[in-house]
Amino acid sequence: AVKSGVARAIEAGARRPAVYLAPLPASVNAVPDADYSRWIEVALLAGLKASYVTLVVREHRTATLGADAVVENLHSIDLVVESHSDEELRNAVKRATAIEGGRRLALDMGYGDPERMTPYKCAETIQAAAASVPGLEFEVIKDLDMIKQDYPLLYHSARASFAEKRTWPCVVKLEYRSPMPAQVKEHLFLVGKGVTYDTGGISLKIGGSMRGMSRDKLGACGVAGFAVATGLMQETAVDLSCVLAFERNSIGPNSLLPDEIVYSRAGVRVLINDTDAEGRLVMTDPVAECRERILAARVAGSKIPAAIYTV
Repeated sequence: AVKSGVARAIEAGARRPAVYLAPLPASVNAVPDADYSRWIEVALLAGLKASYVTLVVREHRTATLGADAVVENLHSIDLVVESHSDEELRNAVKRATAIEGGRRLALDMGYGDPERMTPYKCAETIQAAAASVPGLEFEVIKDLDMIKQDYPLLYHSARASFAEKRTWPCVVKLEYRSPMPAQVKEHLFLVGKGVTYDTGGISLKIGGSMRGMSRDKLGACGVAGFAVATGLMQETAVDLSCVLAFERNSIGPNSLLPDEIVYSRAGVRVLINDTDAEGRLVMTDPVAECRERILAARVAGSKIPAAIYTV
C-alpha cells in the first residue's frame, strides 16, 4: 500500500509526500508465525522502492539538464506514526536507511548497462560506497597473474575478455568486523557471482537469449549491498567476509573451450562441457579460499560458527 501510494504521489508531482502509518490492529499478532516487529521499516522501504531512480537515468538527467538538475523523484518522505516513541522511530528510520543504502548500491550496479558497469567500474562503485561505512574494509585484485594463481577458474573463464583491458576480470573483497567482538555469534562468508555480461562464451547464447545478461552480476551486487547495509547498521552479532568475482564472459580467439581441462585452486581437475556454465567457475575458487580461511581459524582456536553462501 505504501509503495502504491508513494508512486501515485510521485506521478501527481509531489516532492515531499507524507506517509501516515496507523497502529497495527491487535489481531495481527494472533496470526501463527507472524512477525510484524519491523513493520515500520518494511513500510519505509516500500516507499523508498517506489522512489528509486536508476543510475543510468540519474546520470542521463545530469548530463542533459546540468549539474543542478533534479535527478531524484523525491526530496524526502515525512513519516507519521502513532503509539511509538521518538527513539523507536529514530531506530526504525536508521535501520531502513541502512538497508536502503545497500539496496540502492545493488540496484545501481545490477541494472547499469554492461559498458557502464564493467568489472573495474563495479569495483570502483563498491569502493566509493564502502569508503564511508564504519568497519568495512575494501580490497580489489586486478593483477592477471595473481588471479591466475589464486582464482584459476575465473581466469580461464575470462580469457576472451583479455583483448580489452576495460573488460578484464577482478576480485573484490569486503571485510566487516563487529564493533563488539564479544557479541559475534557467526562469521558469514559470502561469495558473489559478478558476470557483468554473459555471452555464453564459445557456447554462445542464441535466439535472443543474450538479452538481459548484463544482470548476470546481480549476485555480487547483492552481496556488496548486504555488506554495506550491515556496516551502516553497525551490526554486532556477525562478522562478514565477502569475495566478489567480476568478469565479462566474452567470446574471441582466446576463449575457454569445451573439452578443455583446467585446474582449480584446490587442485581439482575440471572438465569444461559448456562455457555458459561460467557462474560455477567464477565462484568455485573463492569458495575454496573461504573454506581455507575457516579451517585455518579452527586450527588457530576460533570457536565462532562459520558458514559459506554463494549468491
